[in-house]
Amino acid sequence: MGKLNYMLLKNFLGVVLLSLLFVGCSSNEESRSQEEIDETPPNIVLIISDDQSWTDYSFMGHPHIETPNIDGLAEESLTFTRGYLAAPLCRPSLATLATGLFPHQHRVTGNDPEFSFDGQRYGQEWMLERAEQNKPITQNFLEIPNLPTLLGQAGYRSFQTGKWWEGSWKDAGFTEGMTHGDPSRGGRHGDDGLDIGREGMEPISNFIDTSMEAEQPFFLWYAPFMPHTPHTPPDSLLEKYIDRAPSEPVARYWAMCEWFDQTVGELQNILDQRGLTENTLIVYVADNGWAQNPEEANRYLTGSKQAPYELGIRTPIMYKWPGHTNARMDTTSFVSSTDIVPTILAAAGVEGPSNLPGINILNSPDRRDRTTVYSEDFTHDMIDPKVPGKSLEHRVILQRPWKLIVPGDEQLPDKPLELFNVMDDPGETQNLADEHPELVDRLQARLNQWWEPED
Repeated sequence: MGKLNYMLLKNFLGVVLLSLLFVGCSSNEESRSQEEIDETPPNIVLIISDDQSWTDYSFMGHPHIETPNIDGLAEESLTFTRGYLAAPLCRPSLATLATGLFPHQHRVTGNDPEFSFDGQRYGQEWMLERAEQNKPITQNFLEIPNLPTLLGQAGYRSFQTGKWWEGSWKDAGFTEGMTHGDPSRGGRHGDDGLDIGREGMEPISNFIDTSMEAEQPFFLWYAPFMPHTPHTPPDSLLEKYIDRAPSEPVARYWAMCEWFDQTVGELQNILDQRGLTENTLIVYVADNGWAQNPEEANRYLTGSKQAPYELGIRTPIMYKWPGHTNARMDTTSFVSSTDIVPTILAAAGVEGPSNLPGINILNSPDRRDRTTVYSEDFTHDMIDPKVPGKSLEHRVILQRPWKLIVPGDEQLPDKPLELFNVMDDPGETQNLADEHPELVDRLQARLNQWWEPED
């Protein structure tokens, strides 16, 4: 991670300077009471980028990547530049965005179940065997209340596009969707749904049009396979970045970030053209981080994706709801991806499950009172979904300005604790654990209150 530290610090300074350019408003966003819910509930659009670092937007200070549409969304939103993900890997992170629970609660801790297989990984036979092993994991997930089912009970139509791991859209309670989830036809983490964005936005336009004809509010899950590998951007975008980047693999990744940004602009245009923007809550988040390997295409550097560091779990999180959120850039509050489900449900006037760990982030008192956020990461393949501690690699607790990373006893028994002041050291270059033993003890005790690893 050493080569990245200078860029991280430069980007951090850029965020601070750019935040001064945004028109700040008072932080008096309040959740509405049941009596105040509009007769026409808001449409809800959840935008999820796939494998994108918190540094890789122009509004976050990147010196080369251009993301004008996401920049504009950030300027019009209540934007938190210090959002933290429940996990730094796509399947557990997406399961959190659907349920509002941490991975150790919804039990989807990795991308695949662990099992021995002598054939070609990701081949047809492997897909079928994996699907069989995966059935109890998905079945458990589908028994947990999720956004499409909860919103559906309140009259919402819902549409799944892009990345989705848990079977077909029908299984999860969406009223429409793109992912069939059939392993015999290549279903694993999105299949046909992965065409969205890369192959255009027509399915979304059609869904929104039919929702308008039905006079029903809608929920859109927009999780395109972007800027995720394969990094195959349009030639025009690759040519734009090829001379700016240190290598072609980096140029391809940068171009993918802008291509994804273009689709976000297309999506906003669809809403604008239909007069829906004023009554739509747009939420933006990335599923996990990424640092492009400059030497090898479609590969990430250690310490980013699947790691508990800022490059793995940090993301900007945005909420745009005209008339209900004040547009401002919050560069200091620590917020969580677990907040997204309770915030969406509150906006829709839907009572959520009582065990949700997140808060309605639009409620200012709740936001001010919350001092601690958490994250966790596990092995890529789940050792025992019934006992998350067996797969545990790290648990993370954040109390501004501190971040404590505690390794799992079974997976990393010899790795030391790590304590960083991420406000001053976003590149996590100085482990201060030995200098603050009492702080480490206090944070670790709080972490164990949140979740004991043997649970």
